[in-house]
Amino acid sequence: MEFDIIQFVANSLSLITILSCLFLKVPQIMYIREKRSAKGLYAQAMLLEISGFTIMILYNYTNNYNVLTYLEYPIIIAQLYVLIYYVLKYNNLMNLPIVPLATAIYFATVFGFVLGIIPKEVLEYMVPLNTPLSGFAKVTYIIGIVKSGNAEAVSLTTWTISLLTNLSRLFTVYVDSADTYLLINFMVSSLLSFGVLSTAFYYKRTAPPPPVTQRRRSKSYGRHHHSHAD
Repeated sequence: MEFDIIQFVANSLSLITILSCLFLKVPQIMYIREKRSAKGLYAQAMLLEISGFTIMILYNYTNNYNVLTYLEYPIIIAQLYVLIYYVLKYNNLMNLPIVPLATAIYFATVFGFVLGIIPKEVLEYMVPLNTPLSGFAKVTYIIGIVKSGNAEAVSLTTWTISLLTNLSRLFTVYVDSADTYLLINFMVSSLLSFGVLSTAFYYKRTAPPPPVTQRRRSKSYGRHHHSHAD
């Protein structure tokens, strides 16, 4: 009876986590599209994120784990594909020859694991690398914010959801499989998501106000223009 209650709570948290991730990266995507700028965002960080999420999807899938414990990964990774497209586009990197080549290699590898062409045992060696991969991705986000001194393109909503979903996954994974690799990954990911969130929050709070000189010039120009017309 007690186990059934715990399992029910875990499944409920999983559903909440999945639903909250439906729009995880959307605020960031919308902001970049609106401003036509990806300042403070590094494509390298997103590539590391995509690599980490891909490893976790394949590891869970090939081990036949409960789909509710990792369904948010495909949802997030689809949004990351869109996000990295805009980051590459607005950083003028889309025309690099490495982009189509890396894309082809990536999808060939994914289908290799899904179809069983590449042995799933390889993933057991890759999963321990996921924690430093994911960690380095978030550290790169923090470095990007600090170096640019700008957190405008970083969505606080996105990283708040990221922190909460990682914390909920600690519980759901423990109940479902207690997989040590996954638990360590979510623990480290929670700490670093908090790091990105707090860094972005700090730089948004301390960002200098927009310059008033331009507004004053436009006002003075308007006055001069009207007086001249009179």
